[in-house]
Amino acid sequence: MIKKVCIFGSYKDLSRKEKNDVVRLGKLLAQKGLTVISGGFGGTMEDISRGAKSGGGTTIGVTWYKWEKPIYSRANQFIDKEIVASTLFERIDIMLKEADAFIVLPGGTGTLLELAAVLEHLNKGLIEPKPIIMLGNFWKAALTCLSKEPVLSEKIRKLGKVSCCNELVTFAKNVDECINKLNKEEPCPRIK
Repeated sequence: MIKKVCIFGSYKDLSRKEKNDVVRLGKLLAQKGLTVISGGFGGTMEDISRGAKSGGGTTIGVTWYKWEKPIYSRANQFIDKEIVASTLFERIDIMLKEADAFIVLPGGTGTLLELAAVLEHLNKGLIEPKPIIMLGNFWKAALTCLSKEPVLSEKIRKLGKVSCCNELVTFAKNVDECINKLNKEEPCPRIK
């Protein structure tokens, strides 16, 4: 059962429409009674947390402060519980363990690293099957290269009825479709 959803996205602000969509997504997740997990800082992490709080929800920020020149000195104001990691990889590991599902937004190399970590853990069967929903088509081109990369975990192949790594994710065109796909609670839904 899905209780906590981790959102991966940029520390930068998106366009006004995308920003509004992320806030709305957070609100809808909270209204479903789901806890929202993010990196806890600004940009889409703040937008998803703002939305969750406006929907009466609970938020968790998994932060890491080990920058040469820190961009942030504290979690955003919409975080209820902050979990401070000592390394970047510990931060990602905490997110993988805490979340029951993942929603991936447009982002940069940090978002790509988070997505790759989830895919690798699923591919090797290192975590239980968890849905990964890509909001929009931002990452579609990056995942096409995985269409011939086999899923190594027999358990994940059987449960998700998948054979290739790009089948470990599903794409949602908009917020409403994202919520509908999350409602299905499929462990490894195929790309639609």
